[in-house]
Amino acid sequence: MAGVDGVAWLAELLRGRTKRDLIRSMLVRTPGAEATEMAVSAIEVYPLIYLLLACEHPTRIWLLDVGERLSTAGILTPEMRNRRWHSSGIGIDECEGLVDVAPEYLAMVSSCRTELVLRHEFAHVVTTFFNSEERSTLSQLYSRASKANRFTEALARESLGEFVACALSYSFFGGLARRLATLDPALYEFVAHLRSRAESVSQALAASQVAVPIGAGSIY
Repeated sequence: MAGVDGVAWLAELLRGRTKRDLIRSMLVRTPGAEATEMAVSAIEVYPLIYLLLACEHPTRIWLLDVGERLSTAGILTPEMRNRRWHSSGIGIDECEGLVDVAPEYLAMVSSCRTELVLRHEFAHVVTTFFNSEERSTLSQLYSRASKANRFTEALARESLGEFVACALSYSFFGGLARRLATLDPALYEFVAHLRSRAESVSQALAASQVAVPIGAGSIY
């Protein structure tokens, strides 16, 4: 995560784009305007810095239509389609979404059934940008939760990635956030710290974007 001192080079990448601009530029396929708006609305709750880093990585987002199989997404590689997921070894079409690394981009495929699903999948994208210290702390929290068998839901038990994605996506919903705070206060505080730090950088980044008045610039 870039600190405030790193805002200058990030501002050059942002080039005045808004959260919604960044999200729309990552969407490579959507079944329609309603799905597009739902995805944009769901994902724009994330701090600006996370959206910028995801966009520049780059990340490609493919939204599924109702009843559409995940394996039909055009951004998936053969390896992604054939992979088995979680401890039960489920196939790709038994998942509601996935995030995986392709040779030149990060692929996110998701249904638009709920905001929670979309925010959960994008949480997997966000974890790509965690530094080694953040990953180490999360690994310790996951180990502690495993020993105590204390998880927000069965999916969070599957892996460190699912553990973090569940916690981060829960934090955007009042009732789920309170549930997380009650069940695992340390994880709740860590996620709150992550978001607070990202918002601080995002505010500095947004403040660095100076609008150029119409007619300003070269006199020639």
